[in-house]
This record gives sequence, structure tokens and C-alpha cells, in this order.
Amino acid sequence: MVAASTFAVGLGPASAAPRFDSPMTDAEYGPAGPLPDPGDKARSPLTDLAAYPKLTSGQLAAKVAAESVARESADQRESAPFMELTDTSTLPDGRVRVTHFTFIPGTDATKAVKSLRERGFKNVKQEQPEAKPNASDSGIGAFGPNDCALGQARSVTCPNSWWSNLGRNNPVVLFNDHSSAAWPTTNAVYKWNQTPNIDSWYTWNNCNPSNVHCVDVWSGNYGDTGGLIGETVHYYIPPNHGRIIDAVVRLNDWYQPDTWTRNAMVTHELGHVLGLGHNQWSGDVMHQYVGTREDIGGENPALLAQIYSIDRQ
Repeated sequence: MVAASTFAVGLGPASAAPRFDSPMTDAEYGPAGPLPDPGDKARSPLTDLAAYPKLTSGQLAAKVAAESVARESADQRESAPFMELTDTSTLPDGRVRVTHFTFIPGTDATKAVKSLRERGFKNVKQEQPEAKPNASDSGIGAFGPNDCALGQARSVTCPNSWWSNLGRNNPVVLFNDHSSAAWPTTNAVYKWNQTPNIDSWYTWNNCNPSNVHCVDVWSGNYGDTGGLIGETVHYYIPPNHGRIIDAVVRLNDWYQPDTWTRNAMVTHELGHVLGLGHNQWSGDVMHQYVGTREDIGGENPALLAQIYSIDRQ
């Protein structure tokens, strides 16, 4: 597995993250020091179906309907224009690396682009996302596995991206956590595992990639990165830009939560890993600027469930 990051090292002590100030190379992958203290996470089970059972189709439909009502009654004014920031690069071995960036509220997108380019992401783009409309904009309805949108939820790419089944009934993404106890990765994994047709499992610093997709989740003190607190990196092999072959998550310990929470942040990044893009509604956990909402919503899992409603190879 390889990793990529925009984060520069901060003045404080680094945790498990490598030292870097530009996109990483294969040789730079891996921890630069001892892993952080995981706390109770190290003893956590793969799943918690008792507390977070799989959602039924009826429950999903009800959550989608409730979310539409909530949006209509909420203040939807944005603090900044909605812009998608991504960097796409072709690596020497032919793989394509796509990095998705997440910011604290109030971040200036134009300044963020400048900062990312200075850190070595020469192909970073700032654009207004556009998704192909789905059959129903207010419910699950006549909705297909290749749709890129449901209500305000969006897939991370369009055509959408997906994990293969690897011979299982559902694809399994095993989140291999290396983050500190400050990041509630277990809770985020268990929430996303409620999504039908794809399974999210948790492990601490131990992953056997046998019929599962291992995705590393790292945290470290990367310093002031201009509001950038998280990134998710996907890898593809052309010409198949739909099938995700690898992914990694980076979380920045430097920023202290005020108008956002670490639970919301890690939940947001794991949603990207599974195939979700930034939700268009400012009140959603998958919105570009992370906030305080920590549940996965209705349209997000409904869109994922439809993407994975067919066997993916």
C-alpha cells in the first residue's frame, strides 16, 4: 500500500505519521515513530451489530424522507462557496492516485488551493461538482447502481467508484486503525457498517488482506495546514477508474475541535473511502466543511447501498 499527504510536519511532536511536506512516494510509506496510544480501541471487535444493525430498505427509505423534511426546515445558508478540491496524479507504475481534501469551517478555498500546490500537489483542482441526476431526487424510487446522486448525496466520482466483492456476498472494507485515542474510528466504522450491501469492519494495527480490502487510517501532528484537517486517497488502475484498488486516510491532530468534532471528521473521511463524495447540504456529515453532525444520514447510506446493489468485480 502507498500513501499520499499534503500535511507538513508541525512544531509539536509527531505521532505515528511519516515526516513529509509533499505527496509521499512508496519508499516513504509507513510510521516514522511509535504508534500512538489507541486507548480502548485496541480491544474493539470487528463490528457492533447489536448497537448498529444493518438498515432495512424500509428504514433507509424512512431516513431519506426524514432528511428531505429536515433540509426544508433548516437554515441552508453556506459560510463559503461549495467547491470540490481534488488532486489527480499518475504514478510511475501507472496507477492513478486521487486525493480528496476536507477542511474546517471558514477555510478560504482559493488560499487552500495555493497552499496545496506549494506542498507539491501540482494537479489540485478547484471545481463545482456536477453529478448526473438520478431517477428520483426525493426518494429511493427507480434508482440504479450507476447513479451518482441521491438528493444531496454524491458519489466520490462520476461514473462512481467502488470496492470489489472479492468473492464475498458484500465487499468488506477493513479499516486498519493506527490513529490515537482522540479519534473515535471504531464508532465511525460501526455506523457505516449499517449500510446494506457493503460491510465496514474495524481492527487496530492488524489486517490480513484475505478477501477483504485493508484501508489504513493514520493520525499525526501535521501542524497548521491552512484549515486542512483530513484527506482520503484512492488508487485506481487505468483504464478502470471505477474499481478502487487501495485507499488511505490521514487525520491532522494539530487542530482542536471547536465548531466541529473528531467523530464527525473521521466519519466523514470513512464515507469517502467507501465511495461517497461531498454532500451538497451544509447540515450533512459529508459536507465539504466538517461540522458537528455525526450520524451518517439517510441519503448517504442509501446511495452507497444502491452502488453496491450489484456484484462488483
